[in-house]
Amino acid sequence: MKKWNKHSALFFLAGFFFFVQMVHSQKDVDSILKIANKQVYENPEEAISLSQEALNDQKITVRNKINSLLVISVAYSSKRDYEKASEYIFQINELIPKIDDELLKISILNRIGAHYQELQIYDKSLEYLDESLILIEKYPTPDSIQKYLGYNSILRGFIYRKQTNCDIALKYFDSAIIAYEKTIAQQPIMNANLSISYYNKGNCLLSLNKTEQAKESFLKSVEHAKTIDAKSLIAFGEKGLAETETQNGNYKEALSLLIDALAISSKVGDLVLNREIYEGLANNYLFLGDWDNYILYQNKYVAIKKANKISERKTINQSLISLTETKAEEIEQLRAYFRPLQIIFIIIITIALFLLIRSVIVWERDLKKLENRLKS
Repeated sequence: MKKWNKHSALFFLAGFFFFVQMVHSQKDVDSILKIANKQVYENPEEAISLSQEALNDQKITVRNKINSLLVISVAYSSKRDYEKASEYIFQINELIPKIDDELLKISILNRIGAHYQELQIYDKSLEYLDESLILIEKYPTPDSIQKYLGYNSILRGFIYRKQTNCDIALKYFDSAIIAYEKTIAQQPIMNANLSISYYNKGNCLLSLNKTEQAKESFLKSVEHAKTIDAKSLIAFGEKGLAETETQNGNYKEALSLLIDALAISSKVGDLVLNREIYEGLANNYLFLGDWDNYILYQNKYVAIKKANKISERKTINQSLISLTETKAEEIEQLRAYFRPLQIIFIIIITIALFLLIRSVIVWERDLKKLENRLKS
């Protein structure tokens, strides 16, 4: 008995030690991912490196594996490298059946929707966003899912702005702002999402020639971005403010804002941001008649636009191929499912036809017998 107790104690201590190690390991992964999330827009390479480090942990949970893949995907998207972002989205998609956490499932569905929105495959994006929204609306504690609702709304704003018009998109941007406003007290990082919401709202207002309202929205975008020192978002906000100054004919003020935005964006490496700043600089130098600077920034704009188009086209083509393969697999599965039913159906029809023909033959034979009797 004493020997058994000794062995039991050793077994218990070994199990307890393993449990402590595993918990400690997961805390390390949680800490790494927390840092990576903060770096995803400002230093995407660092975010990717940290998340890869988390993925390499042998004791990583499914939840943290998905969170790591999400961070990597978003980081590649922030670099406009949608090809690499797609690789990680596909990996996440494969893990969805293993998820029993509703919040994590909502987050993943939103993120996949965002990915297809970035690729401009809007119908596919809305499929995932609708699926996510169903779970959001069913969730028992609405206050705890406002950030997910905000993300879902802002993505719809992006889509409807492209597909229809800004009047509809503005409603979704406002819905996103309302949702995110409820989260910033507990989660200051949501200031980034508020900045994005106000920036896109400003763009819509600008396209509707509501310059003063747009300016107010861009100022709020910059304000929220500065709260968390999100440099790329500050640059986007300043670029938006520059556009309002350009519309008002204040070209020198616009240039000042754009030059400041360019200085900030050079530390970030966002190709789309740089492209739009170059375009703004070229246009304002053109208005001022500064041909040398116009040609300089117009050439930079054209070069970066061409590079973006090649990258986006390549990624979209691969995504379409992937979608086609997925549909082909679904069709093959349906064929495999219905093939036995088809065989059974053919057999039943064959038997029915055989019985029908046999009945007709028997009936004709009996009829002839009856005719012969009547003649005799």
